Amino acid sequence: MRIGMRLLLGYFLIVAIAAWFVLSIFVQEVKPGVRRATEGTLNDTATLLAALAREDLLAANPQQGRLAQAFHQLNQQPLNANIGGIKKVRNEYRVYLTDARGKVVFDSSGQATGQDYSRWNDVWLTLRGQYGARSTRSDPHDEASSVMYIAAPVMDKGRIIGVLSVGKPNLAMTPVIKRSGAADPLGRRRPAGHCAVDWRRRRLVESISLSASWCAMRTR
Repeated sequence: MRIGMRLLLGYFLIVAIAAWFVLSIFVQEVKPGVRRATEGTLNDTATLLAALAREDLLAANPQQGRLAQAFHQLNQQPLNANIGGIKKVRNEYRVYLTDARGKVVFDSSGQATGQDYSRWNDVWLTLRGQYGARSTRSDPHDEASSVMYIAAPVMDKGRIIGVLSVGKPNLAMTPVIKRSGAADPLGRRRPAGHCAVDWRRRRLVESISLSASWCAMRTR
């Protein structure tokens, strides 16, 4: 194989590696932003549902309350949404409600009703008037099984009578992260860090291109 052809193949290989490198950095930087946005949404949702759950706790029958009925209807209703090319076919939230002692009195998944959740960070901190949040793996050996939980206090006359926590699997965010990373990471306006990476990539590609052209001319 002629030297010019080898250099040309090497050029395309390095361009491919550089593109993968930039894409990898872009995806890694997208992840925290997506998770922060998700945390904000979970916080808003927990605060709203905590206000609705107040009457359920005061009525001492939360498993038959408005929150339970709403989730029953939600689970019966099929979902078929297309959000920016990402298909959503099921509800991904898990919601549970505890009393003032941290005992679970309602769980939308049906897994933890009656259990003591007072030592989980989201419940423990919220019962003490702090911001309650945690990220826990449903499978200790699987990093991808992590679920983010954000809690809000259920208030009555200025006192905390319970905690409502909303959880969402981190796995549910993966399609958003991947789609964000694949959405033309080299051609859009980005922060200075991305511009610096692009500048290095362009300089590298330009130098290789000039070298390939020079060597190809020498071998003719």
